[in-house]
Amino acid sequence: MAWLRRIKLFFVGKLSWLLIEGVAALSRVTVEGYEPVRELEKADAPLIYIFWHRHILFVIHRFRGSGARPLISLSSDGDLVAEVARVFGMDPIRGSSSHGGARAFLEMARSIAGDRARVLITADGPRGPARKVKEGAAQLAARTGAWVVPIGWSASRRKVLEKSWDRFLVPLPCGRVRFAYGEPLRLEPDLSAEAMARAMARMAGELDALQRRLGDEPA
Repeated sequence: MAWLRRIKLFFVGKLSWLLIEGVAALSRVTVEGYEPVRELEKADAPLIYIFWHRHILFVIHRFRGSGARPLISLSSDGDLVAEVARVFGMDPIRGSSSHGGARAFLEMARSIAGDRARVLITADGPRGPARKVKEGAAQLAARTGAWVVPIGWSASRRKVLEKSWDRFLVPLPCGRVRFAYGEPLRLEPDLSAEAMARAMARMAGELDALQRRLGDEPA
């Protein structure tokens, strides 16, 4: 029943908040490379933050209370992630390339252009393939002229969900968590197919380079 599902989502959201904030409180968290991004934020520049799907958990913590707009799929798993995002003070945009993508794309474009919202996108989408940039993020950046900011993190104590398609990362308490921002970049408007492929490769390269900088070489 719908009301039972709403109750489940409510409690999953609250429990996730306790777990993520508990890990953060019991860990030594450092932030790297934020200064250039801070200046863009102060200037109210349009921004799209991209990250690999496996990094969702600590991205949620970093953007808590910010009103950021993460793109989250319309799947049942997406319902859970969206509820967690709301508990953390974010405003999800729902959709993916397979369901609701066009509407979500337009909502993100309006949010960036009109509201200067901070849009968060898992660059490899909700279902992968892992660490392969989807075209939508590059199209959005080209259309809006927004800065693209790669983000990621590593943890000295973590659990890797080996059977998940992206080898999802779960930070564990009492370790060190390093959250890092990559160099902001901009894409050419009205990209041709060849330029789009280069842009997607560049975005993937920046995300992987960020992980190497953090000492977490992509597998």
